Amino acid sequence: MKKGAKIALTITLIIIIPALGILGYLFFTEIAWYGTGGRYDDSALTDMGVIYETQADINSWNEGYSASDVCPWGFVHEGLDYFYNNNSAVLAAAPGKVHEIKYRDNGEEVDNRFWVSITIRFNRTVDVYYNFESWTNQSSDWENQKSMIAVVEGDWVEKGQEFARFLTVGNGAHIHFDVKEGKTKPCPMKYLSTVAYNELLSLVHSYHPTWDLCYP
Repeated sequence: MKKGAKIALTITLIIIIPALGILGYLFFTEIAWYGTGGRYDDSALTDMGVIYETQADINSWNEGYSASDVCPWGFVHEGLDYFYNNNSAVLAAAPGKVHEIKYRDNGEEVDNRFWVSITIRFNRTVDVYYNFESWTNQSSDWENQKSMIAVVEGDWVEKGQEFARFLTVGNGAHIHFDVKEGKTKPCPMKYLSTVAYNELLSLVHSYHPTWDLCYP
């Protein structure tokens, strides 16, 4: 083989081998590793439920979904906030696999300092997110909330399954709920069943009769 051909072959291999490695990584980490095992199909994604047992579990409704500040609460808010009474059950809105549980400390100067975030993966592109905000700056409250989480990473949950209890401490205590599809967070009503949508709108109207669930 001529010297020029050897150089060209070497360059080609330098380019192709890493590229194959990257493609392999993407395949095994983003596609091949995730399967539902026949637990549900994609039609379940438009059949989501609410995440509380009864409306009595919720003590107020202050923010729905808004893509701009043209809404009753006056700011962009890519999700729904459920203001729970203490020790109320938190239900899975949809089936999925517990993909990640994160514990976040926002800093000593913040009243809403300690969070517990749970991501439940529905399929390869859709995640359902629950952010537990007890509205406290006490680490002991944070530990209590952690102990009220009944799942670990890797667990599977069914729609309507209780997977946690919520610890209410401060007046702003709530769970922020959203659905991430790819890199976007659309209004969750896109995924709700008709029954769940009507139930949730009934809850909203019990506090604010003229409000919508989502604002563009």
